[in-house]
Amino acid sequence: MLRAWAYVVVLAVVGAVNAGAAGEAGHPAPESPDPQQQADLPQMLTLEWSAGRPMPQGMQDNHVTLIDNWLVSVGGFCQGGDDDWKPGKYPRGFLNKTWGLDLDNPSAEWADLPDYPGAPRQGAQGARVAGSLYLWGGFSYSEPYTYRDGHRLSRVDGEWHWTSLPPLPSPAAWSGMSSIGTRIYAVGGADYDAQRFYTLTDRTGAVKRLGSRLIVFDTKDTDAGWTEQKECPGTPRCLTTAAVVNGKIYVMGGVGVMQSGSDCNVVDSWRYDPAAKSWERLRDMPISGTGSTSSLAVYKDRYIVLPCGYQYGEVMKPDGSLAALYGKTSQIERTWKSHPHYKSTRYTNHCYVYDTKTNLYGTATPLPFDDVASITVIEGDTAYLFPGETGGFVWEGEYFGHHPEFVLKAAIQECAWE
Repeated sequence: MLRAWAYVVVLAVVGAVNAGAAGEAGHPAPESPDPQQQADLPQMLTLEWSAGRPMPQGMQDNHVTLIDNWLVSVGGFCQGGDDDWKPGKYPRGFLNKTWGLDLDNPSAEWADLPDYPGAPRQGAQGARVAGSLYLWGGFSYSEPYTYRDGHRLSRVDGEWHWTSLPPLPSPAAWSGMSSIGTRIYAVGGADYDAQRFYTLTDRTGAVKRLGSRLIVFDTKDTDAGWTEQKECPGTPRCLTTAAVVNGKIYVMGGVGVMQSGSDCNVVDSWRYDPAAKSWERLRDMPISGTGSTSSLAVYKDRYIVLPCGYQYGEVMKPDGSLAALYGKTSQIERTWKSHPHYKSTRYTNHCYVYDTKTNLYGTATPLPFDDVASITVIEGDTAYLFPGETGGFVWEGEYFGHHPEFVLKAAIQECAWE
């Protein structure tokens, strides 16, 4: 994960955004971005958690999508700190491995697919269009540290193939990426130079407000590459959810990096209308806690599922000022011996929900472990959650590490909350 920091930036475009402007018909933006009272949040969804098929090894920041009813995982990183507790499951290093799980075969294990053609990395961002995965960027601890290259994974006649794509305009990791029709939208992201991360600019300072940038790629005209759109007026961020509901992109929370290089929470959330090319501000997150880059965490074309998080020392606001963290976090009660490296962590197990119909936040069943930067894929009434960073946990007597191989599965039900 990132480290923690302080910065001041003048955001001239904020004054041009009307936080009370009407959204799509019947879905007006709230009059105020102030968060709802945490104690008053209704439970919107129940999640009946179970264990999915574990990954071949532990990792975080892999990109996960669903293609032809195959769960597909690309890249990632394993810190390796607890390989001594489960030798061979947590080897340290970056990955360019691609694995697939055939959901039509209940007895299937994760299968090796063709390796990602680029350098091993974590934090790559991607979107699914017409049964193919389009994937760009990411970072590692080797030069050039942050990547621009992109590749497409397709399945034709049962065979998997990677092909190259035009690169990003500048290196980026942890962008929020989603698709509408043939177009892919990427909002925000971070740069990295082996010393620290950047969201206010790129590492050179040439790309201003990198973490607010909105760019679009049309898969019908790949030669045209990426084009700039109207940037998000909110706080520059990475690790943000960018989910699509009814043709609009919901950008929810995230992580910012101050000029000092320290991390902070981003709580302002926005809705982008590609047809009108306009942004409107929504309610702030219920607590100051980070999100993730998952864009497939939408249930019933209505609810955006926002699991777990991490509270840093400060919150960055759209005008560049800093505010105190807020909200009460939740954690599981540890009843087992922890690995010495992870005895004390600030990861959380909450699961918030944003209802795009009412523009209200609510809750869902908490996770059975504490986590941050998880990846969630929802298909029908089933959710698959891939952990990011945990403090280690035990499931049915088995220990899973900091970057676990564990896959969490849930049966989802809507509550009668309205």
